[in-house]
Amino acid sequence: MFTVIRALRKRGVDYTSLDPLDKLTYIDANGLGALYYEPASDSIRGALPERDLDAICEDCMAIRDEGTADLDDIFKRAGSTGGARPKVNMEIDGTQWIVKFRERNDPEWMGRMEYEYNLAARECGIDVPECRLMDSKLCEGYFASKRFDRVGDRRIHMLSLGGLLEVPNDMPLLDYVSFLQATMFVTNSVSETLKAFRLSCFNVFAKNFDDHSKNFAYLYLPEKGGYVLSPAFDLTRTPGMGEHHMTCMGNPLPGRKELSELADAMRIPKNRAEGIIADTEETVSELLGEWIQN
Repeated sequence: MFTVIRALRKRGVDYTSLDPLDKLTYIDANGLGALYYEPASDSIRGALPERDLDAICEDCMAIRDEGTADLDDIFKRAGSTGGARPKVNMEIDGTQWIVKFRERNDPEWMGRMEYEYNLAARECGIDVPECRLMDSKLCEGYFASKRFDRVGDRRIHMLSLGGLLEVPNDMPLLDYVSFLQATMFVTNSVSETLKAFRLSCFNVFAKNFDDHSKNFAYLYLPEKGGYVLSPAFDLTRTPGMGEHHMTCMGNPLPGRKELSELADAMRIPKNRAEGIIADTEETVSELLGEWIQN
């Protein structure tokens, strides 16, 4: 909602004071998951022309400046995908994608870093959406991710970990054991819980400190008759964060010891857990050394 909220403020609208139904009218059909509200606000309707990504990025970074950004255009493209950095919904090759831009103070390599994090996660055996690094003349590229809550015209119901547990994402209240326990509860699947453990290992070794409750989610698949762990998302480092938002066995800066304890707590076979831990640590060190050493 970063871009939406700022655009509303520029219009003199306080998003936090809006009635819940009024808020839903601004989300339109671009919100996460399967649920949306009709009718949408008139201000976000209408087809949008194609625009250069650098031009959109410059508009996003100029929102704080008086009279320099096309607020209506940004507002319509932003949807309600959440997160701290500005994003737009975009159609690529007939499918729906989310493109993430830099904040004004972000380094020029932010997009490339997130792209490399996602490639490394895939090498670790983690399910991540198809992703790309979109060309830019302003920076090293914009990170783009294919939406996993859309399959053609079908909308997939999505439930965040924070929504499931009713935990606010701005408070560090959860531990990775809570994440794994919730995964086992909502999916009733050992294999899905192992996926969650693998993702936990990646976040620890890759220093993905922004591991709050809204950055984990579950998808409801009718063909399976239940929930599965969603593909991993928001995998990157966040400048200025010095420890994990979600602790691991009580430690905000965990390592192999805490991951082994996490596996024990979830009764994951020791040999299986140690193999995942060792393989993940090695892959992350090899592919993300540039980022985790800083």
